[in-house]
Amino acid sequence: MQLVVRRSLLCALAAAAAIAPSGCRQSEPAEVEVEVRSVGLDQASGAPVVVLQDKNRKVALPIWIGPAEAQAIAAQIQGIQPPRPMTHDLMKNVLVEAGVEFDRVVIRELRESTYFARIHLHTSTRKMEIDSRPSDAIALAVRFQKPIYVVRALLSSAATMDLRREAGAQTASVRGVTVQALSPELAEHFQLPEGEGVVVSGVQESANGLQRGDVIVAVNGAKVKSIGDFRDKVRALGEADAKLDVRRAGRALEVTLAAESEESGS
Repeated sequence: MQLVVRRSLLCALAAAAAIAPSGCRQSEPAEVEVEVRSVGLDQASGAPVVVLQDKNRKVALPIWIGPAEAQAIAAQIQGIQPPRPMTHDLMKNVLVEAGVEFDRVVIRELRESTYFARIHLHTSTRKMEIDSRPSDAIALAVRFQKPIYVVRALLSSAATMDLRREAGAQTASVRGVTVQALSPELAEHFQLPEGEGVVVSGVQESANGLQRGDVIVAVNGAKVKSIGDFRDKVRALGEADAKLDVRRAGRALEVTLAAESEESGS
């Protein structure tokens, strides 16, 4: 017993000093920070769904929500400002005027197909945790530009999507960009027609503007049907820049892929 206590104390001191001696096992954080990957309609049910993904873009968690909350999240992400404050804008204004600081959101558990979240707030004198639907919590978090967390156990559940596995193993590289096929499951969750688009799985510094996890849907206005189609379309441009239509976190972007970064690889 005394040995266990001494070892625990040693590990705690080592963690504070940013070292890891033999026998000290570093545990993973209980919560994982996520970001909004997309907001749209589930093609199977027609219900609104928000898709959260971890920062490494390895796993995604879809949560079905109400139409009003989906609109509130999407409008904020897309930078749409209503002429008068909507419900979540009003909630933000009230908190700000009351001097309440918004810290973070934690999606904590899943009970009978319903997710439960907590909003963490604080004032100068107290800390608060408020029970919330995930949709309302996410809508507020994106307005305050504060982090969203999911309990790690939920990201290991059957409800999640493994983005690495779903994207497939086949890849192609061109101009510093590596892409993978967009599976039917991912196409459905990201509200894209099946058989269109590719997922960015790797990016070199030369491919400025693209991020791992982006979905490329068109090159110079022409739809991308497969990874080979994407590679052929870009290579056919020769020394001309490629204008890519990209989907990222529910937004449509245009990214220019410069010709001088083209590689001689596959």
